[in-house]
Amino acid sequence: MTWLDVVPEEERRALEPRFLVRRYRRGETIVAQGEPSTNVYLIDSGHAAVRIATPFGETVTTTVLGPRTGFGEVAHLTREETRSASVVALDDVVVRLLPGRVFEEVRGRIPEIAEALAVGLAERLRDLSDRFSELALESVQRRCGRRIVELATLFSEGGPAAVVIPLTQEDLAGIVGATRPTINQVLGHLAAEGLVVIRRGVIEVPDRRRLAEHVR
Repeated sequence: MTWLDVVPEEERRALEPRFLVRRYRRGETIVAQGEPSTNVYLIDSGHAAVRIATPFGETVTTTVLGPRTGFGEVAHLTREETRSASVVALDDVVVRLLPGRVFEEVRGRIPEIAEALAVGLAERLRDLSDRFSELALESVQRRCGRRIVELATLFSEGGPAAVVIPLTQEDLAGIVGATRPTINQVLGHLAAEGLVVIRRGVIEVPDRRRLAEHVR
């Protein structure tokens, strides 16, 4: 659910013309870390990676966003002037962006938006807490398997059992919270069992249900 889902139908219809539609291809940057936080975004279709550049010159992928999710609204709650992360298209992505000033106008009129944003932040915090618990209690193999299953579900959107995830091993390492060599080793074991197929720039899951059973 996004903040737009709690906007009354009549207000939503009036708001639609104020959205701008943008299309991106794989590898294109939707927003860049450090640029001004001027707009709020909703993903209509496609998938995007959230990436953070570290002070050491590395880039870490922290999560993947799919259809019917949004980003950029938290910056308006915290008054952040610049983006804290980059968002990069992983496939063909269609987004709608709403100028920040318009978002602030609507948020001021509809108190349910603030409640929806608070619920969203609470869910993110709970997910982050769960991930920290996994880091302390679960093996890298188990964490890696779970993240691949989650990604396969996200990219399949309820479709075929076979799924292609357009992420590199380095992307997956950031999401799992492990080093790339370790992830390479784990993927090697999964590939040997026929649970994944590693190709350049993608991870293929021939049968996500079988993989889910394996990592359960």
